[in-house]
Amino acid sequence: MSGKRNLIQGERIAKKSLINLIVMTGLKAIAAYLTGMVVLLADTLSTVTDIISLFASYIGLKLSRKSADKNFGYGYYKVETFGALVVSLLIIYFGYDVFKQAVENLYVEPTGQAHIIGLVVTIVSVFFSISLARKLADAARKTNSMSLMNNAVDKKLDIVASFAVIGSIVANMYGIMYVESVISMVMSVMILKVGIDSTKEALFYMLDYWDDPIMIRKIRKIILHKTDVVLSIKRIRMRRAGTFIFGEAFVEINAFADLIDLKEELEIMDKEIKELNPYIKDFTIHTQITKTKKIRLAIPVTGEGSGLNAKIAPSLRKTKAYEFVDIRGKSISKKYRKKIEPEEKGSEAFVEFIKKEKPNIIIDNGLKSLMYYNLRHTNHIRVYPHFSNTKVVDDAVKLMMIDV
Repeated sequence: MSGKRNLIQGERIAKKSLINLIVMTGLKAIAAYLTGMVVLLADTLSTVTDIISLFASYIGLKLSRKSADKNFGYGYYKVETFGALVVSLLIIYFGYDVFKQAVENLYVEPTGQAHIIGLVVTIVSVFFSISLARKLADAARKTNSMSLMNNAVDKKLDIVASFAVIGSIVANMYGIMYVESVISMVMSVMILKVGIDSTKEALFYMLDYWDDPIMIRKIRKIILHKTDVVLSIKRIRMRRAGTFIFGEAFVEINAFADLIDLKEELEIMDKEIKELNPYIKDFTIHTQITKTKKIRLAIPVTGEGSGLNAKIAPSLRKTKAYEFVDIRGKSISKKYRKKIEPEEKGSEAFVEFIKKEKPNIIIDNGLKSLMYYNLRHTNHIRVYPHFSNTKVVDDAVKLMMIDV
């Protein structure tokens, strides 16, 4: 909701700024007409590009709030980026036009008049640009709007350009040649640079380019932080659509985790990822459960017999040790025994004893509910019942080979 409120606020700022720009452009146009100076005409044309740019930003922000529908299932978010692209191309065109006029007037004698009017209007323009640049930059940060930020940068360039215009007017006043045309060319180059940079950025985002590795690192940390459900992250993809950000992660899931545990973990991840940035609209986590190459069994034994012929203990009280058996495919790759002491049969101590060996499956021989919960839901160790017809370790191993 905060993102939507910020978009509405951004629209309002863009609308107010647009009205102010139109008034300022009118004043500059009058000054350019009265003085007859090319540099003031160039400054006026530069402000006209600002109006077009800001209008596109306003329309883009307004449309990007429109919800997805039948024809636009992913929403209208890229309208804002498209608007930024159109604006950037217009800026390039006007920059070229100003440069061409400046070259044509390079060797023309200065013929300006009413210089005081030009100076007053330009000085007013400096203060106006400072105020507008701050407002637009603040709105751009709040709305995550690329086009508004382009406008804010453009207004900062206008501040520098205005001081150049003042110098040009003074030079024209005293009949100094070349200054006005040279300054106009410098201004046009600045305009062209802004247009080219903005065009490149808009095109990249329309092609789903992403350039925020810090956010990806934060997302990776959230997914892998304190979880045994997610084993690894195969890939994270992010893209920007207008003011909003979309992403997806492809993760490998622990094959022995419960679906309810997976659901809880994914909900927590989704919440934390969206809290990173209010403009993360959707983040999808694709889960992949790969077949486990190795499975380790933990089988309680009484101490009678050894290896696969060891007798399975009917209860924890009668358990003297655990036989750990590693299965790869349909064969045993490793097996070993670990003795369990009486003091290790308490709830917490028992869980720690089992966890150290990292089994995937344990045979239940009368475990307490807290032990079961910690093993099954906290550590994702699958707990199998002790069937009456499984007398020795070999019986349990054969049963597991069939099941897993």
